[in-house]
Amino acid sequence: MPIARTALDTLARNYVEGMTSIRGRRVHRLLMREFASFDHVLPARTGDSAPALLALGHDGRVAVCCTDGRGPAADIVRCASLAGAAVSTSYDLLKDSLPIVRWTIRHPAVGVLTIAINDVQLGDVARIGAIFGVGSST
Repeated sequence: MPIARTALDTLARNYVEGMTSIRGRRVHRLLMREFASFDHVLPARTGDSAPALLALGHDGRVAVCCTDGRGPAADIVRCASLAGAAVSTSYDLLKDSLPIVRWTIRHPAVGVLTIAINDVQLGDVARIGAIFGVGSST
């Protein structure tokens, strides 16, 4: 089931918060249009710590947007699947239940993305873990 429009709107607004008003509105509109068909959209960080949004479909589709709104274009990188990606799951060793702390994805087309578990709704952790093909301890 595609992400709720209100949830996507909130994520997109948070993502464009530091951009100029015109560029922010344009990037927001782009995200609302291009990510609407995905099941999950998550805030992420690139390998150089730049903010990004990662869209995931239950069918394995992936899309990433990483822009600060300052350039002449904003790119959406789409992949048909996570095939070829390495997903690293970090677990909290300070808790007996060993909950997930973050996922780090290394994908040839989208690069390195890190998703902090705090940015994922508790009910979505298992579904997203299944997309990544990893356990879902919370």
